[in-house]
Amino acid sequence: MWRILLGLSCLLGLLPQPSSAQQWTGTARLALTGGYQTNTYLDPVLRSWQDRSSAPGLAALTPQVGIARKARRTRLAAAVRTRLYPRRADAPQFVQGHAQARYRLSPSWSVGASGGGTRLRLGSSEESWWGLPSVRWTPTSSTAVTARGGLTQRYVATGQGTTVRQDSRLAMLNMAFWPTDRVRTEGRAYWSDGRTNATGTAFGGTGVSVRGVYWPTNQWSVEADVGVEQVQYEARTTRTRLGRGGLKVAWHPRTAVTAFVQTRASTARLVDGSSTDTHVAVGVRLRVRRVLSGTAPSPPRRRVCRAVENGVQIQVPYDGPGVPHVTGDFNGWSLPGTSLTQTDDGTWTTTLSVPSGEYAYRVRIVDGDERRWLSLPSYADTADDAFGGTNGVCTVP
Repeated sequence: MWRILLGLSCLLGLLPQPSSAQQWTGTARLALTGGYQTNTYLDPVLRSWQDRSSAPGLAALTPQVGIARKARRTRLAAAVRTRLYPRRADAPQFVQGHAQARYRLSPSWSVGASGGGTRLRLGSSEESWWGLPSVRWTPTSSTAVTARGGLTQRYVATGQGTTVRQDSRLAMLNMAFWPTDRVRTEGRAYWSDGRTNATGTAFGGTGVSVRGVYWPTNQWSVEADVGVEQVQYEARTTRTRLGRGGLKVAWHPRTAVTAFVQTRASTARLVDGSSTDTHVAVGVRLRVRRVLSGTAPSPPRRRVCRAVENGVQIQVPYDGPGVPHVTGDFNGWSLPGTSLTQTDDGTWTTTLSVPSGEYAYRVRIVDGDERRWLSLPSYADTADDAFGGTNGVCTVP
């Protein structure tokens, strides 16, 4: 795992980029989940059809730390997470690290690579790693197609003191579509094929899935997903899993806090019968994000909003990927808002035609399929909103 993380870090370090456009950010997350599951196949870590517990209660803590660097053409991200199960007497030990790099060739094309490794100890130990080069095509401002392909390896310790290695090829195709800032859909198809090193037994699988997210308001989101897959195991048996799906409702009272309730279900047609499993959970996810270094020098101090004839002019400093958009009271907080135009000195600006009054606003970065709020400069007039965030304030005389 460390070899993959080091390799991807070196890869991005060799890519050309102006130092003023670099920005390092660090993120720490903690998710606390509790609920009910009848089979650990629906658990995001354990994922075994054989691990049925007589005590289906679920309790899990998932801490994660990560670091990322974003520039105009390049991106690097790396993260490490673990998952703890206080209710399980066997105390599963799990750690996973992953990293990805991306380089933008043009507004429509980018190339990259992702990789990582996982270690799980649950009775016996198991390690796996993967490396996947990728190509991304963005034909429109609301569509992205990503193709990935590469190799995976899995090492499983047996009861006889030996380790079995499984090598496989993996190919994936993802398509994302976001017609508005409140709706996002994503489809994924994968194919894998591999063999064990000891016996040469073939195994692999194919599958497709669809996921959709809808934000009825800025604080609530609804997510649904469905998928089917067919898997061939070493014993040369085939399992067709049908009806795998889930529903999740999340409340985002603050940028750093998310509370959610989710349910998942899966039906499997096995060689000797069928099995249906359910998973219901509630939880809360906490996030802290900080800029670590590399912020570009600020342009000359000026007012963020300035009254002009028949309206107001918005000016914000930003030197990073994506395009800033402004939204607020003047447009009913419609997303993504009005796009800003870049000037020569690292400032983005737009002029809004609005009547006299006081207006709250925020600036949102739109970067392909990514959306994030931009912190306003320290000299902006601001006020806290009802949800713990900070809005800018413009006064038009």
